[in-house]
Amino acid sequence: MTSTSLADATDLRPVPTEPDPLGDGSSRRRRSRFPELPLPRVAGPPPRGSAVLWRGRSEGLREQLADHTAAVGLALVDADAASEGAAGVGAACAVVTEAGVTLGSPLARDAPPLLVLTGDEEIAPEVWRVALAEQARAVLRLPRDSESLLAHLAELSRPRGSALLLGVAGGCGGAGASSLAARLAAAARADGPVVLIDADPLGGGLDLLVEAPPISGITWQEATRLGPDDGEALRTGLPLVDDVRLLVAGEDGGPGAEALRRALSSLAPLAGTVVVDLAPSLVRPALDLLDHLVLVVPGREDAVRAAERRLRDWAPAAGRVGAVVRRDRGPSAREVVAALGLPLLGTFRDGPRGDVPLLDVRRGGADRTARELVSRLREEARR
Repeated sequence: MTSTSLADATDLRPVPTEPDPLGDGSSRRRRSRFPELPLPRVAGPPPRGSAVLWRGRSEGLREQLADHTAAVGLALVDADAASEGAAGVGAACAVVTEAGVTLGSPLARDAPPLLVLTGDEEIAPEVWRVALAEQARAVLRLPRDSESLLAHLAELSRPRGSALLLGVAGGCGGAGASSLAARLAAAARADGPVVLIDADPLGGGLDLLVEAPPISGITWQEATRLGPDDGEALRTGLPLVDDVRLLVAGEDGGPGAEALRRALSSLAPLAGTVVVDLAPSLVRPALDLLDHLVLVVPGREDAVRAAERRLRDWAPAAGRVGAVVRRDRGPSAREVVAALGLPLLGTFRDGPRGDVPLLDVRRGGADRTARELVSRLREEARR
């Protein structure tokens, strides 16, 4: 059973966990990389971005956490005992607190991500309240969620990867997000390897949209078994269609929040571009892993209203989301982005519905918008 993401827990109840993909509880257990002897406590502040701050009362949880932090090359620092400088060990570190123990003050905007640990088998409602109030990333039960804790720490410990991670979501139903995601993937091929991810479990399937042949390779069913260091194996094992690697559901169900996060965190350190076609329900779990979220909004008043509601629910960080407006007979592109309070990333005129073959790249319209957008975002990432 996997950890429970807070992005799916706004009603303060534990979210149903994803089933074991192997069906036998094995789910690819790795040989332990933890040291056999307990590590000493760290007395002083380590270099910025290399520590996990701990505040809690359970010595047992602390010892388990020490094993996990050592496995990914992080130092464990007691927040209460550390010097004042350690509090700013900065924003690249995970801050871990025992369930029921708060940090004492609201997290700053640039504060490091928070994980809440508990030794209880069931997560109590008051634990969810504390975690949500502190904007925690996940609640993890030890030792049950040991692998999930290791995955979170491995993700947080590595430098920001060189891959450009783009999420694409519709501001309303039928906005054309899947079509734009395919066009962005096609446009990104000039900058290196590209992975196009279908993260819309209720969609028609990106494999059909891009006219892919019958899929043979890793799909979401197999991807749930991969760990944080399996990014290269994941990308290499994905089916290749017109120089784009596809991660799709095929005939099986699409990803849950935890599977999506694992896939994105494993691909982030690799070169190239990752484009994710996101279902509305999976935007929040993916947000903190994305470099940019591209919101596709038709130029209609009802679409703008729907987009406003989705943005309120997702609560994205400022500066990481922008709008591509599909021109229609309603408000202009500038009026749409003004109403949403978002930067305008591009526009294109509504066209006939149909498939989007990845090799069939046009000079104008949505393809030109996709090329210009990828080029601009890639240039910003190089600065």
